Amino acid sequence: MEDLRQGKRQKQQQIFYKISMFLFVAVTLVGCVTERTYVGTDKPVSETSFNGLAAAKQRVQLGLVYLRKGNIEQAKYNLDKAFMYAPELEAVNLALAYYYQFVGDRVHTEKAFRLALKSNDVSGDSFNNFGVFLCQQGQFDEAETQFLKAVSESDYTEFAATYENLGICSRKAGQFEKARNYFNKALKYNPRRKTSLLELIEIEIELGDFVAAQKQLLSYYKVLPRTTESLALGIKIEKGLGEAVATSTF
Repeated sequence: MEDLRQGKRQKQQQIFYKISMFLFVAVTLVGCVTERTYVGTDKPVSETSFNGLAAAKQRVQLGLVYLRKGNIEQAKYNLDKAFMYAPELEAVNLALAYYYQFVGDRVHTEKAFRLALKSNDVSGDSFNNFGVFLCQQGQFDEAETQFLKAVSESDYTEFAATYENLGICSRKAGQFEKARNYFNKALKYNPRRKTSLLELIEIEIELGDFVAAQKQLLSYYKVLPRTTESLALGIKIEKGLGEAVATSTF
């Protein structure tokens, strides 16, 4: 299972649905201003020309603001406008994918993601977010492919988060050794990555290796303080170790 605790599921969902490129601020639609002068004078003439790319980005921002406020109709209206102005812009299609995920439309979510991947300005964010979506649908192999494409992008920076996503998806698929490998890669980029540390502990508990789980818990305490989650895992480990000792005496 993806997570053993509701709080952790919420945190992972926040990681999964992060679309970091957008600034959720209200803006108004503006154009580009060009300057000319009247013939024989120095008096400027101002003209406003429509910039579809800029308009699309602003509509994306407005649409996401409305979506966050729960105004679904206005969100869709602005995102449709954005798509009309710049249908091949990555940010537009990522925003539409976010919208369709929000309303639970899986078919259009996938379509929007695939359009984002065809963009000239495609980034690691699209590959990562599409990987998350695919993993949630149980398409583990293709999800792994998309995550690995994200970390292969030269300008991508969210390596720890994406390797953690790879670990979560691999564990969900029952591929524990692969999950361990990916969580350890995430920790190389960020040794204080709480979710990866806890996942490694949980894998050992799930496999019944309580000695290894105890070692992982000690590694956790070297970099992070005790929490309700870690203490609960510690209790499970002690109980598992106690049962193992009791069994060995017979």
